[in-house]
Amino acid sequence: MAYLVSTTNKENKIKVSESAKAIFELLNTSTAPLAVREIKDELQYSERTIHYALRQLREYSLVERKANLLDLRESRYLLAVKAQVYRIYSHKSHKTYPCGILIS
Repeated sequence: MAYLVSTTNKENKIKVSESAKAIFELLNTSTAPLAVREIKDELQYSERTIHYALRQLREYSLVERKANLLDLRESRYLLAVKAQVYRIYSHKSHKTYPCGILIS
């Protein structure tokens, strides 16, 4: 398990799965909203795992789902504005990235 910790209030922690942590990190570094298949290609997770992780992140309003206007069967995902005040924390060894997110 990993935690997303608010940079404004250290007491505000959100417990998420490792897959949700990886998707949060990927969306944070992405320049455009991503579809599930693009996340799958990048992270090599099953679609079921990706949908679970996205649902977990959406429950905390950290990820937004946008309709793909070229193909309405497909949604695209991006970080919500609220997510910009969170960083990833894990109990393992830590690495700091320029975006300010702490990743194990």
